[in-house]
Amino acid sequence: RGTAAHFDVVDGVDVLFNTFAKSMAGIGAFVCGPRWLINLLRYNMRSQLYAKSLPMPMVIGALKRLDLIRKHPEYQEKLWEITRALQGGLKENGFEIGVTQSPVTPVYMKGGIPEATNLIVDLREKHNLFCSVVVYPVIPKGEIILRLIPTAAHTLDDVKFTIEAFKAIRNKLESGFYRDKPMPMKADEGFSVR
Repeated sequence: RGTAAHFDVVDGVDVLFNTFAKSMAGIGAFVCGPRWLINLLRYNMRSQLYAKSLPMPMVIGALKRLDLIRKHPEYQEKLWEITRALQGGLKENGFEIGVTQSPVTPVYMKGGIPEATNLIVDLREKHNLFCSVVVYPVIPKGEIILRLIPTAAHTLDDVKFTIEAFKAIRNKLESGFYRDKPMPMKADEGFSVR
């Protein structure tokens, strides 16, 4: 539903684009609009239609998620409870999250690509947390954005755990740990050739 539904202007929208990435934790997207426009897109983007088709398991998963979204409004309420707790907790602990009006929560930090890479590995390997990272050239050099995406399946304990993990990595980042000490690879990691 998104922005147009929020402002109650869906009837005035000619073309609707949406992704399955955030709200449905999947891949792909869709475009809706008047039949003439969809036919125009089909004709002019023919090479993309079949090259970008979703695998059938992703289509079935998206349909199931859509059904869950429609039948369980309580999931959206739970998502916003978790989102408010996460974003509020990060702010209370001195993290910069900018202005966001969605569950997608950016956390802004200072550092380069080596620090960002080592920080992400540390979050994954030592704290069992996954988040995406944005670095130069997408954003200016010396800046890092970590993107957290809470879900309705998370708990308030998960939020507390995440904030504690972020406090730990911030301390390491500020001390120069990630710059001065590259994270070693485990013996069982890496590539093998057969």
